[in-house]
Amino acid sequence: MQSVYGFLAGLVILGASVACSQPAPRAETAPAATSAIEGATPAASVEARLNPTEAVGGGALSSNVIPADDVAKVFATVSQASQLKLSANSSPPGATGADVATVSVIAQDSGALLKGMDTAAKQSLGEAILTAAGTAWPNASVSLLVSSSAGGGTIIGQRPKGGPNNVIAT
Repeated sequence: MQSVYGFLAGLVILGASVACSQPAPRAETAPAATSAIEGATPAASVEARLNPTEAVGGGALSSNVIPADDVAKVFATVSQASQLKLSANSSPPGATGADVATVSVIAQDSGALLKGMDTAAKQSLGEAILTAAGTAWPNASVSLLVSSSAGGGTIIGQRPKGGPNNVIAT
């Protein structure tokens, strides 16, 4: 019986020493080149960093508020757009026309425009807004959100650079 206790005590001591020890450093080996692509860094090896310039809006993720007059001109061809409060942001900052990479359009319906529309009419309105944006900023991907404070539903849309409009209306 004493040998069993001795054996169990030895296992406990061994387990404790393994749990408290540091693992041996792994030897890192470079993978064999199997592709013709050179210089690509795997995403998993890029360490996370905070770029304080981007964090305060001065970097790659910053955007530019498009002046209200310019927004009104872009959407003047959309008949019901005058009933919405439209605003837009673009990036990169300072870019205009074909140099704009992304545009985010937000429209607020404080009246009852959307409430009086069926789903097909809302879909048409979203298509018209995205088409007008695609004409003004031909090389940009465009996102759209139209919301109603009067409970008339929502229009969500997207237009990839040079691509077709995708609209969801509720």
